[in-house]
Amino acid sequence: MSKPKEFQNTKNPANIIAGRNLRYFMDANGISSQQLAESFGIEKESLQKILSGTNAISGPYNYILLNEYNCDLNFIYGGIARSDTLITELQLIEKNDMKEKTKDAIVRQLLYLSNLVENMDSMSDQV
Repeated sequence: MSKPKEFQNTKNPANIIAGRNLRYFMDANGISSQQLAESFGIEKESLQKILSGTNAISGPYNYILLNEYNCDLNFIYGGIARSDTLITELQLIEKNDMKEKTKDAIVRQLLYLSNLVENMDSMSDQV
């Protein structure tokens, strides 16, 4: 079933938000468009369509984000991790003496959250 004519050239707002949040995640974690496109097995131009909201992020790409980049998909799809969850994760790391890589991943997530909050402040100033 195809879209009605008036909606055929419009982007899905959920795809726009997901693409924007994916860009924030990439920036916060130092991931280049080229790196992510290669991980997804697509051309950089195809990734740009995802980042712009023209195309949705598919299931296999979500799987890659989760497993290769330790990405909490709540960041991508508009949810924000609760602070008590992050505190619990930090306590587990200290208690179990987990690998430094895990600590780095949580620090990257905290930086991402910080950037997201800053961007939300600047977006509200524009409205």
